[in-house]
Amino acid sequence: MNVTYQALAQGAMLYDGSRLYQMQPEQFEMDYWQSQPNPPELATGGRGTVVFIGGDQFSWALRHYRRGGLPGRVLSDQFLFLGENPTRSFREFRLLAMLYDMGLPVPRPVAARYVRSGAIYRADLITARIPEARPLSSLLDSAELGNEIWANTGKLIRRFHDAGVCHADLNAHNIMVNSSGELFLLDFDRGTIRQDGQWKQANLQRLRRSLDKISGANPGINVSEADWSRLLEAYSE
Repeated sequence: MNVTYQALAQGAMLYDGSRLYQMQPEQFEMDYWQSQPNPPELATGGRGTVVFIGGDQFSWALRHYRRGGLPGRVLSDQFLFLGENPTRSFREFRLLAMLYDMGLPVPRPVAARYVRSGAIYRADLITARIPEARPLSSLLDSAELGNEIWANTGKLIRRFHDAGVCHADLNAHNIMVNSSGELFLLDFDRGTIRQDGQWKQANLQRLRRSLDKISGANPGINVSEADWSRLLEAYSE
């Protein structure tokens, strides 16, 4: 992937120069897409605001970075500017580009931007939309969900862990399943590359808490101990 840098009046952006001849700053703005023939489609889940955008030749996911928890109630989408490289959007874009080039099942990064205002900045990321894919969380009450999905989820996580990839928010909303049953991992905000360590087990436990939370909030969903055991067995193979 050819990562191309472009300075802006109040920030900068990165984009995949091997796929795009040029990226326009307005393509990160909702007003731009609302004026296009294909209206944007709002997605749900996660801390950021994700909107599906595109045309006849492409389909992208645009995410505006937002804070979670208590800080998010005060600062919303504002982050302290400590230089270009540590910006959330640039870090995630570069990590995704590396993982994509390694052949790991992640969405292809398209472009990233930050806009600075004094000591703070706001940020956006555009990735390729994974066709005909749904989050694992939306399939937990589906008759389509068979035993194989748990084994495949364990194998998916193992692939990333073997590559030293620590996902900062591994949960059932960030694991995507397409119509062919292939699995992908999304949302690498604050993700890192690490040496072997206890973070792998912490990653798995974070996913388990996510599944338990979904089960607890939805009486029709029951992720059993047998399901979790299948996931762990496949992870350990």
